[in-house]
Amino acid sequence: MNEVFSGKDPHFDAVIKTAQYLAGLTSDRDIWAELGKVVTQFFGADIVAFAGRRPDGRVIVHSCSPADASLCPRLVEAAGKTISQVLESGFLATETLELPQACSVAFLPLTEGRRTATVMLVGYRNDAPLSRELLNVYLAVAGLFDTTLARIASEHRFISMADNVPEMLYQMLRYPDGKARFTYVSKGSSGVLGLPPDELLADAAAFVDGFHVEDRQGYEAALARCEAGSIRLNQAFRWLDRAGGVRHILLNAMPSAQEDGSVVWDGAAQDITERERLEAERKHSLEQLENSMEETVQAIATTIEMRDPYTAGHQRRVAGLAQHIAEEMRLPEEEVHGIYLAATIHDIGKIHIPAEILSFPGKLGEIEYALIKVHVQAGYDILKNIEFPWPVAQMVYQHHEHLDGSGYPRGLKGDEIMLGARILCVADVVESMASFRPYRPGLGAEKALAEIRENRGRLYDAAVVDVCLGLFAKGYEFR
Repeated sequence: MNEVFSGKDPHFDAVIKTAQYLAGLTSDRDIWAELGKVVTQFFGADIVAFAGRRPDGRVIVHSCSPADASLCPRLVEAAGKTISQVLESGFLATETLELPQACSVAFLPLTEGRRTATVMLVGYRNDAPLSRELLNVYLAVAGLFDTTLARIASEHRFISMADNVPEMLYQMLRYPDGKARFTYVSKGSSGVLGLPPDELLADAAAFVDGFHVEDRQGYEAALARCEAGSIRLNQAFRWLDRAGGVRHILLNAMPSAQEDGSVVWDGAAQDITERERLEAERKHSLEQLENSMEETVQAIATTIEMRDPYTAGHQRRVAGLAQHIAEEMRLPEEEVHGIYLAATIHDIGKIHIPAEILSFPGKLGEIEYALIKVHVQAGYDILKNIEFPWPVAQMVYQHHEHLDGSGYPRGLKGDEIMLGARILCVADVVESMASFRPYRPGLGAEKALAEIRENRGRLYDAAVVDVCLGLFAKGYEFR
């Protein structure tokens, strides 16, 4: 037997070398040839082969070492029965074969999951039985092979999956000095960036240099920020392809700090250019719709102004105050805009009320006041079929409702009244009391503010009242 087994614990050294070698074995190598090389070089075996079963049940021997075209069929003929037994039982076996020289062979099961999928044949050219010590060593080696085969199979599955998705999956190593290199790039890079994986693996600068000049610094800053906080990067950047086009690339990646100070990035890059184009078109269409809606609102407001200048001026001032209240309450910009537009036409229903009643210089009787109250329903009926991006019709419908249910037209209470309508209600009351009306002079801002302060939380929303009072305390004035 080869002298590698002589001396002080040579088996241990060989097993350690095997483990180290297998740890660096990558999925792009011929795995069976590599395993055979390990056994011949580290353990001095004369023959190494791997056997399995065809789909039709027949035994096949492959990857023989030494590379002898006649060896594999001779092994099938001489040891086919033993190979079958090991495949079925999963137990180690030994046998002396004539190949044609006498050869002591160990049959070692290699498992895939819970089943024996492959048998490794290791032979030494002599007729002496293999020692128990050596067989135990080979069982340990077989365990290392099992782990390696499972890892390589997993890598193959991942690569197969990665190469069949449109995204570019990658692993990138960034060094403390900021330089980087790709350790893995899937085939998706050709579609996402227009660059093949080999080019990126050879030079990571091809990736970084492709960023739009205005985005390159932002990309580097994003990496540094995520590395410092160990947080995920999820950000889109503009990338210039070789044809001169601008692509929008979404990067979703996670950093992992290494002991040597480098950082491993596992990520995916997705071409979202088409999505960005559709989003830009959607925003443009929405802006056009909003502009059209605003023009509609202004046209309605102008119509009211031509018929009743008092109402028109009142609506403009209410809209200004309602907008300021909504902004102070830090509502979203779109919601603030919707409240402003609703306030601009909140008395549109008065177009159905005779002008002589609207401009009557004295106190209104019960019948006239009842007609005035109808304007809320009338305004809702005018607006309800117009598809605003905001609940304009409902805000107009509810702006005379009170928290305690004493308002009109439906006697809504508390949270039944939407926030926009509660803001309109306060702004409407303050402007109406403070400003001139055909039937009375203006009462002034102090009396108007005293009204909402006194009925804060009962008729009017407390938070809205507080913001309104704060605005006037800071010098707000109607214009």
